[in-house]
Amino acid sequence: MNDSSNNLPNVLLGDIDPWLILNQLPSGVVVLDQDGVLRSANTAAARFLDGVIEHLTVGVSWKTVPSVEPLMAVFNEVRTTGRVLQRREIVFEIPERGEKSLGLSAAPLTQNESLWGVIFLFTDLTDVRKSERAAALTRQLATLGELTAGVVHELRNPISVISGMAELLLRKLDSNHECHETAETILRESIGLERAISQFLAFAKPYEPEKTRCHPDDIARRALQFCRRRAQHKNVSVEYHPQAELPYLFVDADRIAQALGNILTNAVDAVSEGGNVQLRAAKEDEHFVFEVLDNGPGIHLRPGEDLFTPFFTQKEGGTGLGLTIAHRIVTAHQGSITYANRKDGGARFELRLPLAVPPFATETFNP
Repeated sequence: MNDSSNNLPNVLLGDIDPWLILNQLPSGVVVLDQDGVLRSANTAAARFLDGVIEHLTVGVSWKTVPSVEPLMAVFNEVRTTGRVLQRREIVFEIPERGEKSLGLSAAPLTQNESLWGVIFLFTDLTDVRKSERAAALTRQLATLGELTAGVVHELRNPISVISGMAELLLRKLDSNHECHETAETILRESIGLERAISQFLAFAKPYEPEKTRCHPDDIARRALQFCRRRAQHKNVSVEYHPQAELPYLFVDADRIAQALGNILTNAVDAVSEGGNVQLRAAKEDEHFVFEVLDNGPGIHLRPGEDLFTPFFTQKEGGTGLGLTIAHRIVTAHQGSITYANRKDGGARFELRLPLAVPPFATETFNP
């Protein structure tokens, strides 16, 4: 966006308008005067700041725009020190879309040896940071898999012995015996541990989806079963809103249902008693999207934190593996999971899958 009437310092470029050149740059350029009023912004800046600020309107003071506070902190530092700042990174939280990371440099603009304003040069690092986090998560999962396989394997034998002994006791004890109920409890809990061990071992092994033809509606209903009991206990309403016509998917239905169930359970845990969780299902271009919305407190992370990091949890008693496993399952399908805060409060998770390639992919299913 140009403002030919502003009082920018003279630039000797012959007959070439400097902003004609700057508009061709792949990096964003923004100029604020000494009062924080926007004087110019190029096309790339408008693209990179999309969602951060609604309009790049020349003449508007950015001091009164809360969404650009991270950038204004840099502005104040440059204005105070008069020094050039290089390779800073600032993060914006954009409702419904998550975080946007910008790498920037800033320099004072002077005229007649006095400060006129500050110029920013920046680029979007959001995709770069996402790729870095994905690579780090992959390394963590590989290490975790090796550790889990070793520890869980050592637990399997003694747990099998305990369950076997409990089963033997049940055979010998009369149903009215005072120890019968205790033996039943031991057997039930040891079977639960064996199941958990099997899940951990499955998590530790390389995962290859066993894809079959399935309906998104079937996946959604299986996923809802995962959180139904917990939702009833908290009096949380869980609603399912599918699109009118759903395409068939070619995925590992059980595992995608598990991933979606983990996300739904996380949402149920996040909301207060009597809260609401919504599951939506729809086709978007070449992808199929499951969307989970809740009216809880939203997601509040410190810089560098990621919900998909193994053992990272914000709820009491959580293992920090539910969302990690969900992420692993979905990425094995060449899909993605993203999260963000909603404008009206609460969190939004999006599970996105590529549509099936087989001939039946164009068929639809009416729930």
